[in-house]
Amino acid sequence: MKQNYLYRVFAALMLFSISIQGAFSQFKTVGYMPSWAGSVSAIQFTKLTHINYAFLLPTASGGFQPIENPSKLQSLVSSGHANGVKVFIAIGGWDLGAGGGNDGAFEQLAASASTRTTFVNNTINFVNQYGLDGVDIDWEYPDPGQSANNYAALMTELGNALHSRGKQLSAAVVGQGSTGGGVLSSVFNIIDHLNIMAYDANDFDHSTYNYAVSSFNYWVGRGLPKNKAILGVPFYGRPSWESFAQLVARGANPNADVFGNVGYNGITTIKNKTNFVFDQTGGGIMIWELSQDATGANSLLSAINQVVVARGGNNPPPPPPPATQTPYGGTVRNIPGKIEAEHYDNGGQGVAYNDVTPANEGAALRTDAVDIENTTDVGGGQNIGWTAAGEWLEYTVNVTTAGTYNLEFRVAAIAAGKSLHLEMNGQNVSGAVAVPNTGGWQTWASVTVNNVSLTAGQKVMKIAMDTDGFNLNYVNITSAGTPPPPNTPPTVSLTSPTNGQVFTAGNAVTINANASDANGTVSKVEFFVDGALIATDATAPYSATYTAVAGNHSITAKATDNANAATTSAAVSITVNGSGGTCTIAAWSASKVYVAGDKASLNGKVYRAKWWTQGESPANFSGQWDVWALEGNCGAKMGNFSNDLASSSQIIEIYPNPTASVTHVKLNVADAISAEVTVINSMGIEVYKGSLSDNTLEGVIDLAGLEAGLYVIRISANGNEWFEKLLKQ
Repeated sequence: MKQNYLYRVFAALMLFSISIQGAFSQFKTVGYMPSWAGSVSAIQFTKLTHINYAFLLPTASGGFQPIENPSKLQSLVSSGHANGVKVFIAIGGWDLGAGGGNDGAFEQLAASASTRTTFVNNTINFVNQYGLDGVDIDWEYPDPGQSANNYAALMTELGNALHSRGKQLSAAVVGQGSTGGGVLSSVFNIIDHLNIMAYDANDFDHSTYNYAVSSFNYWVGRGLPKNKAILGVPFYGRPSWESFAQLVARGANPNADVFGNVGYNGITTIKNKTNFVFDQTGGGIMIWELSQDATGANSLLSAINQVVVARGGNNPPPPPPPATQTPYGGTVRNIPGKIEAEHYDNGGQGVAYNDVTPANEGAALRTDAVDIENTTDVGGGQNIGWTAAGEWLEYTVNVTTAGTYNLEFRVAAIAAGKSLHLEMNGQNVSGAVAVPNTGGWQTWASVTVNNVSLTAGQKVMKIAMDTDGFNLNYVNITSAGTPPPPNTPPTVSLTSPTNGQVFTAGNAVTINANASDANGTVSKVEFFVDGALIATDATAPYSATYTAVAGNHSITAKATDNANAATTSAAVSITVNGSGGTCTIAAWSASKVYVAGDKASLNGKVYRAKWWTQGESPANFSGQWDVWALEGNCGAKMGNFSNDLASSSQIIEIYPNPTASVTHVKLNVADAISAEVTVINSMGIEVYKGSLSDNTLEGVIDLAGLEAGLYVIRISANGNEWFEKLLKQ
């Protein structure tokens, strides 16, 4: 009995030891990587488990603004996955909205079930597009009350959608305080971990050890599991907002927490906080942000990793084994033969299929995310429905004999203009297959692509949805007979408008085209303005209507025949004058980079850029705090003073320029009695604000604390603004 008791005690201790080691092996080191700073090549991937790319900005309707620096995100995902590091997209952040926090867009989209669904679907699409491992929601300040309920509803829907696809969900939350109540405890079961922003508590002592402890205890005390509590640490100081690297370069002690009037976290405090998380069996450490770290022996990330290694953590954890793709039912489908659409391979999301909604909308046959429903087509069975552009299905097939084959697609749709294509081992062998309007979701028709050459052997066949809005029952692949004569492409030409015709912005422009096919039929005619599709017409006479936008435009039409051959017409050029007069300012372009003072015209109006911008339409971003300022209608006088940078130099004197630290500013306006001067960096952020002397309208600006780069000086007086560039060396 005694020996048995001792054995049980020993076994229990061993199990406890193993459980502690297991908990430590899951210790997370989460680093934020901003889109605007830092290099992917400089990241110490082996000392991280997660990286959050910041930020993807939401809109109130559930969509997103264009992601900044997408190539950097792609590089981050590639390098992170090669090192076993998970990469999340951080949605939201502090950088928008009155007072920061970007709460407005989140508050609006979360308040409605429809916009929540739109947001979730768009998020899943983004995660799939970039091959991400999860999402970090940076709605930092949901308020107690209805806002908290909306936050919980949004997180629940998003968490379910992500988890069903093997993805993860985290959120950044305040360290403590009243706004912490905006995150209900019900959210704790939904998220995989919380990133606790235990910093910015005060201007100087904003991230002390004691504040970190109380912040960790606040969330755990509310019921957050300790293994989900990720303690945030700053890699910067306040109130100067300098990075740790900048502070060390200026002479700060890397092991201290104070330099002059700047409070920061040195190596000693960073290690103490990391040890505290281990002592509490917490989830890990979060960093804002990686590009602010020093290098070599002064690296704060290295200090964190030293504690992780010493405490027995595994950082990063080994990557999971890749999912295996196998034939449905264990049987490879033979060609020639009929392949049912619902018999796609096993392997899951991103491996055997891509589906942009979180569940099987038809609730038939299979339990994953692909939308399957029972069909009334001849032969019964099931069909794929609720299709969306970008979705795809893969099938393991065996082509028994090399030769030419006919591909018969069994489809149904309630509108024209839909299409799909079929690939073999990544090669598009079918071309775009037009899906006709069959008149009902269960009214079926066959569309055939003839004489497709296939080599023998086992292959992966992919059916890709090029558009949304059609059903697919099966594809029947049969041997082809004598090949038909080569197809002759259709002919197409524009009959109106005529080349050089002039219109007024806001008016309707009718576009007409003639199209014919010598050995078949014309299936559709597509109309393009400046390369962008504006309309599709499937019946003659072919026409479209375009609402005129100020600028010079090129119009083309493309005709496609029943064999998917296409011809594009010769282009017709038109001019559209603004409703306020003829525009002499070049039309705004989404691909062009504009800097402060640049002008662009859109919809008959002229706008001036306040700072660097690309892809932000003046029609949507011309409010008081937005990047564009409305100057007036095309052809109208713009006032007594020009805001162009070129002519501002006659009014503003800045010297020296370039400068290493101090520069002298003077405003040459006789009737001004006071003036305000603002310095704006390349991201459009105000980094300095002051005033000029009431008597001389002169002043001195000290830029010693700013990074080298291009800045814009804005001077405001008498209700006018002038801008000038300044280079900080």
